[in-house]
Amino acid sequence: MKGRVVLITGATSGIGKETAIGLARMGATLVLVGRDHTKAEQTASEIAERTGSRDVTMLLADLSSMKEVRRLSEEVMKTIPRLHVLVNNAGGIFMRRQITADGYELTFALNHLSPFLLTNLLLDLLKKNAPARIVTVASMSHFVSRIDFEDLMGERRYNGFRAYNQSKLANVLFTYELARRLKGTGVTANCLHPGPVASNFGRDQGFFGFLTRIGAPFLLSPKRGAKNSIYLA
Repeated sequence: MKGRVVLITGATSGIGKETAIGLARMGATLVLVGRDHTKAEQTASEIAERTGSRDVTMLLADLSSMKEVRRLSEEVMKTIPRLHVLVNNAGGIFMRRQITADGYELTFALNHLSPFLLTNLLLDLLKKNAPARIVTVASMSHFVSRIDFEDLMGERRYNGFRAYNQSKLANVLFTYELARRLKGTGVTANCLHPGPVASNFGRDQGFFGFLTRIGAPFLLSPKRGAKNSIYLA
């Protein structure tokens, strides 16, 4: 990965951070996106300590906001002349229905609209630096879902698991169509299931958080969960 520039969203904890550490050990230059300034600085320091790499740029953005996604892409285009890998890792599960600043349901906005928009905004830069890769963290939970076009934002009925599963199915469908459209460009698009990972994912979400906490000893480590993302990158 030496000479390769990799942008990873949701990179300050869990699978995202371990993906960054794994790729840093392989010599990649990292552009990491997080929401919290303090956690971003801590992540950069930890990567340097664990890998010896200081080729890390930290960018801040709330990816549930499409305005923030557009601002982030503009910042990347202005400051990062080369980009070879985009890892769409940021995501979440929310047991209570919430609305973003744009008026979208939070789960669908963060898990699908955000990577959809960011990928398309950075696509020309990736094509310019081909061969390049687009990697999206999805979930095998998409198997038990369907896209409810009649209630896409969960206004009539909302269930956190249903909303999450729907967003992951949208990730998979997007990836398949994107891969088809990118044939011959030198840019590949893949999505993955990281497995059941013991991370901060959903830890603050009521009963779901309780289950993840008590089940942590039986789940994969974030390092193991990052292996698929690293392999595809």
